[in-house]
Amino acid sequence: MKIYMQPETMLNMTSMDDLTGIEAFCWQIIFEAASNRKIAMHQPVIATAVEGRAHMRTVVLRRADIDRKAVYFHTEYRSLKLQDIIENSQLSWLFYDQNISTQIRLSGPTVIHHKDELATEHWEKTGHHSRRSYLQSLPPSTIIDKPATGLDNQLATFEYTIEETEKGFDHFTVIETQTNWMEWFFVHHEGNRRARFTYENGQLKTAEWLIP
Repeated sequence: MKIYMQPETMLNMTSMDDLTGIEAFCWQIIFEAASNRKIAMHQPVIATAVEGRAHMRTVVLRRADIDRKAVYFHTEYRSLKLQDIIENSQLSWLFYDQNISTQIRLSGPTVIHHKDELATEHWEKTGHHSRRSYLQSLPPSTIIDKPATGLDNQLATFEYTIEETEKGFDHFTVIETQTNWMEWFFVHHEGNRRARFTYENGQLKTAEWLIP
């Protein structure tokens, strides 16, 4: 179902003082963004915190589970990003779309799926071209002498079969964040709107308006 709204429509919705509707809208637009690359929220920013330093990266939103209040992205098992997540299992996400003047932030504990049933499900849906990211011989962040993509000629020109990509599954990882906190912020010239939601075991626990 397409629920992408124009800013004026959003303002009307917030004027209804309907926190439940706002919360449902946030999850519906995140759900839609997971499968629609044309939506800005398809590429959110995630943030990890290690030894007092924040690290932010743009990722591709691969899945959103409204019932479980969970969001997912893919990463390389050998990446520094994954090491950050292992050190501090809490992960924060930032979604923003200027077209609807809407920002959504959420965070929660993270589950690493590697060579399990869910990782297998996502891998089977990963296309031939996308799989090459997991076939590189050197891990991400390896220091090199000169600029390079890290792809050998076979990978760079896509001269490999889908069967040959199966070894990339060893490096394929799905990151799941189970949301326990979410905040919505809507920008408008007549006055901004802001609300916060908390969750427990995937269920909405609190909903409250905040001064923007």
